[in-house]
Amino acid sequence: MINEIFFLLVFPGLLAAGFFGLLYEGILRKISARMQSRVGPPVWQPFFDWVKLMSKENITPRNGVGFVMTLCPVIAFAAALSAIVFIPVAGFSPAGFPGNVLIVIYLLVAYTLSFAVAGWASGSPFGSVGSIRELTLLFSYEFPFIVSLLTIGFMTGFQVSPFLASHFPLAFFAFLVSVIGSLSLPPFHVPDAEQEIVGGPLVEYSGPRLGMFSLAKAVKFWVLISLGVVMFLGGGTIEWFLIKSFFLVIVVSIAKTVFARLRIDQTFRLFWLVIGPLALIDLIRAVFGIWV
Repeated sequence: MINEIFFLLVFPGLLAAGFFGLLYEGILRKISARMQSRVGPPVWQPFFDWVKLMSKENITPRNGVGFVMTLCPVIAFAAALSAIVFIPVAGFSPAGFPGNVLIVIYLLVAYTLSFAVAGWASGSPFGSVGSIRELTLLFSYEFPFIVSLLTIGFMTGFQVSPFLASHFPLAFFAFLVSVIGSLSLPPFHVPDAEQEIVGGPLVEYSGPRLGMFSLAKAVKFWVLISLGVVMFLGGGTIEWFLIKSFFLVIVVSIAKTVFARLRIDQTFRLFWLVIGPLALIDLIRAVFGIWV
């Protein structure tokens, strides 16, 4: 019982997920700034931003549904945090069993759906357009994301367990690109394109509601990076796990900085006509055993 509480509240649960997720975002900003010849904010800036948001006031727009606006960030945070229970971070996993990779996929979809509902609940036209784009992006990256996880899952009994995917580089590549899309980072930040729709689904959010969404996104960052380290890079001890995690964060940071934003139609075609088929190649190889 004590071990389960430790897993859920300390590592790899609530405290670790929130801390490392916000730290990853700080590293993301810092690397992007350095690549653009800027100083950039300190790596601790996401922590300061979150504390400030939690101290502000929630403001409900005249056409907004306050109860739903409060419920959506709670659901997003709960879904992202629940997913980490099924990932053996540095060997710690209270819920490892065959088929749990499907539960992780389900929880991550629930996270994204809460963002979409939040945009509609705000009563803002910008939020509604952002919600539509959020769902369109979901349908875009989810195909290669699921295929890449199923490729490794076929080798592990569809369980999230350590696996070194050196034989499946296309699946690993598809997973990395899908992670960038799942986090709505450039070049796939179409749901909250500031040049077009101001702030996307969360344009009307403020205070603790926005703070909970920010924390949920940070936890999801931790979940996706941890999932990649375990299922594609073999996991390892805590030291190796963190080293591999920071490696993936650096890769995501470089991609975020180098590529310009794609239109939503370009994003859809890229995932379904390029990234998805590449992932399918490795899935077929895994099914027919021609990876040896």
